[in-house]
Amino acid sequence: TVPRQRRFRESPERRSTRKVARVLEDLTMNRTKVLKRVLLSSLLAAACVTGARAQYAEDVLRFSQSGLGVGAKALGMGTATVGWIDDYSALFWNPAGLATIRDFEFSAGLGMSSYGDKATFFGTNTSADMRFTNLNNLGIVYPIPTSRGSLTFAFGYGRTADYSSIVRFNGFNPSSSIVRSLAPDTDLLTMSQSDALNYINNNIPFLIYLADTSNDYFYPIVTDSVQQSGTVTEGGGMNTWSLGGAIDIAKDFSLGVSLNILTGSYSYDREYTESDSRNVYHASYVFPWNFDTFRYTSTIRSDLSGFNALFGFMYRKQGRFRIGATVKTPTTYEISETFSDQGTSRFDDGSSYSSGAFSGKTTYRIKTPVVMAVGASVQIVDWLMLAGDAEYTDWTQMQFDSDNPDLVAENRTIQTIYKPTTNLRAGAEVTLWGLGLKLRGGYVLNPSPYKGDPSSFDQKYYTAGAGFIVDENITLNAGYAYGTWKTFRDNYYLGGAVASRTSESVTTHRFNFTLSYRF
Repeated sequence: TVPRQRRFRESPERRSTRKVARVLEDLTMNRTKVLKRVLLSSLLAAACVTGARAQYAEDVLRFSQSGLGVGAKALGMGTATVGWIDDYSALFWNPAGLATIRDFEFSAGLGMSSYGDKATFFGTNTSADMRFTNLNNLGIVYPIPTSRGSLTFAFGYGRTADYSSIVRFNGFNPSSSIVRSLAPDTDLLTMSQSDALNYINNNIPFLIYLADTSNDYFYPIVTDSVQQSGTVTEGGGMNTWSLGGAIDIAKDFSLGVSLNILTGSYSYDREYTESDSRNVYHASYVFPWNFDTFRYTSTIRSDLSGFNALFGFMYRKQGRFRIGATVKTPTTYEISETFSDQGTSRFDDGSSYSSGAFSGKTTYRIKTPVVMAVGASVQIVDWLMLAGDAEYTDWTQMQFDSDNPDLVAENRTIQTIYKPTTNLRAGAEVTLWGLGLKLRGGYVLNPSPYKGDPSSFDQKYYTAGAGFIVDENITLNAGYAYGTWKTFRDNYYLGGAVASRTSESVTTHRFNFTLSYRF
């Protein structure tokens, strides 16, 4: 629909000043009307207006989940480690396993990963992938000479989680536009004069001619029938610095503990574009209804720090079986976050406008759930060992550690949308004595923590690995994991309903290489 009167193009700064003045005049003239007050913070949140970035339940989940952990030996066995682990990585899986180590050990490992995503968006498939490499572990094990039993300490570093992912999408959306989400139809008389001015002065579409005001009413210019495309890239990970030890308190029975300092980072980059690919907003229309392109970019940078402890026990029958259990305490993270949003518009007459970057900083705290695991391994014959773990987490125990009403509301959301899960892990190891070689294989099932998700959303990993004794002191281990699952992302909401969603199939590849030197 073409406007009833012609709009004249001005610089965004001048336009903002003129329109704010007009809105102020309109509100002043209508100050005798009865104003229904609404909370500005709620309106801003619903409209996705920059100026304060909200935290959501998904943020707590991201930092509560662990990845495929530390060590190539563990990875090859499907990370079924609680009931058998006997190298440096026991510090991160079950510290009681350190008691089985009788020699000094130096361990160093490298991790290489890839993440692939196939997104379906309004019937169009788009693929994306990324690769990354990092130090997986570095540390030492120091056994204390004892006349009976074992006393062993360990210290080092482990990369315990990676947040890297990518998605690209492109498709035609006939029914909505993100502009309607960023600049919803709003009666400005429901706000005070100062709130109304603050609202429109911090609204990116308004500042770049994609939203306007008329008779005290705020409305978007672009509402539907747009080509939507974007790239979302996430990065960062969690680093764990651990000091731990284990002691035999009885024959074949050991207790262990590791104290962990966690430091990490998270990054989020989204470049989102809408364009008039089908000439719905015709070039013959008057400005700004001759819309051509809207580009919206968002970035988040987070730095994390936290602390937890891992307690474990292990009971061993030499050459027969081992049984283990662990309890990981909740982790309280302090998160410092910076964020920014920027928008740019272009029109068929060649004019272009940019809002400049809206940026800010915030800090908040989260608390992760208790994690409990049990595991066992059985030496079937001298050349075959089987292992299995079950790990229980009640995701409803996640929470924002805050008295902020908005974050308290998110805690109620956590109680509603998440559920407890039990991760299952299994592995097998075959020893080829004559070749000094050990072959491993495993399987990991991590159920989705969301209520109502289908089984296709569960993360499944198939693993393989090998260990080779280079000489009597040096061992080289390699592990590989192939992961697959489905997921989705929502680009924006309208009136609380999903308006733009990608359905995604994810595949991952993970390689770990660990060199161990015992002396």
